[in-house]
Amino acid sequence: MRNVRFWIAGAAFWGYAEATFFFIVPDILLTAAVLVFGLWRTLRLALVAAASAAIGGCVMWILGADDVEMGRAFLLSVPLIGDDLLMRVQSEITGAWPVNLTLGAITGAPYKIYAVEAGAANVNAFLFLVVSFIARALRFALSIGLAGAGFALARRVGLGRFNAAGLAFAWATIYAAYVSARLHAG
Repeated sequence: MRNVRFWIAGAAFWGYAEATFFFIVPDILLTAAVLVFGLWRTLRLALVAAASAAIGGCVMWILGADDVEMGRAFLLSVPLIGDDLLMRVQSEITGAWPVNLTLGAITGAPYKIYAVEAGAANVNAFLFLVVSFIARALRFALSIGLAGAGFALARRVGLGRFNAAGLAFAWATIYAAYVSARLHAG
């Protein structure tokens, strides 16, 4: 369980997978890593996840630049992505896209949509890679920080032994709320 190589590989794979086709966020792995490694070592895992997510985002950028209709059709095949999210991101990518990309990560718009739409809008690929890494790293750091604060609070009030169960409950609740919201949006 404390094999760092396993966690690094998991963070890299999950970051890439969620940026391309997977619909469950790597934040789950990263927040669990806080329990195993603590806050600071987990932040290093977040950088691995952010780097591989940015690489996956570049793959999706290429898809959007090469064949946006195929890219959008692929996105619509991913669970919980609907036309409403595509239209939202299409409008956001034409404005202050670095800000929208960063905020989209915490407002329920999957990163992979921004990547396809950035390619379609001919956003500079290198700039997209850099902004993607920063946006993903900030999002992952936020999740890790919130988990760390929650774990510390639980320990302080004598509930630290329930941290793993609390984390599982929190993620189940987050996903239940997100799935419910997405099903009602479509």
